[in-house]
Amino acid sequence: MKKLFIAILVVALAGCKIQKTGKDTYRVVAPTPEAKKAGEKMKVQAKEAGEKLKVETEKLKEKVKTETTSTHH
Repeated sequence: MKKLFIAILVVALAGCKIQKTGKDTYRVVAPTPEAKKAGEKMKVQAKEAGEKLKVETEKLKEKVKTETTSTHH
């Protein structure tokens, strides 16, 4: 999950345009249409990954519960 959030951050930053407007001033223009599309795609992927993680966690929890019950009887 941590890698997924890092990927989302990289995509979001890559979609920003930074323009130098003066000697020490910059203007950030964000997000670009491409970044919006990429962000939406990553949002969907993050949701799917979260759902898979939830399912796998439940399976693991049941397995541990079953194995714990089996060894104590």
